[in-house]
Amino acid sequence: MMEEGQKLAVRLVGRNGRRRFDQSSKDRLIMACLEPGASVSKLARDHGVNANLVWKWIRKHTQPLASPPSSTSSFIPVQITAASDEFEELPRKAERNRPLPSPAKVSASLPNGVKLTLECSDVDALTAIIGAPGHVQTWR
Repeated sequence: MMEEGQKLAVRLVGRNGRRRFDQSSKDRLIMACLEPGASVSKLARDHGVNANLVWKWIRKHTQPLASPPSSTSSFIPVQITAASDEFEELPRKAERNRPLPSPAKVSASLPNGVKLTLECSDVDALTAIIGAPGHVQTWR
């Protein structure tokens, strides 16, 4: 355990008064807090640090490291099963005189094991469904 009353080594104090602590001092305090029977709040007080900050350091220390960015591409492989090499241009929507023979179906297998299948007889609706996730905003 660290010596009682020992302050953490401050590496830098910013203009706003925020202290940057020496990493080795932080590591020693974290290891002392992880010992059985240790009181994080008492150790934090003894070392002149807020207990919530010490808990944050402990969580960061004990969480598994985030996996490094994958060297593989984020793109999903697509299989195109066209029977002919010729490209037949479809008539424009206004020029279509018959409905599509069968619903359009799109299947995707994601790298995380999720399988997604979309089936819709309206190609425009299917296009909108596929494009919708690109316009979703997530808030953190």
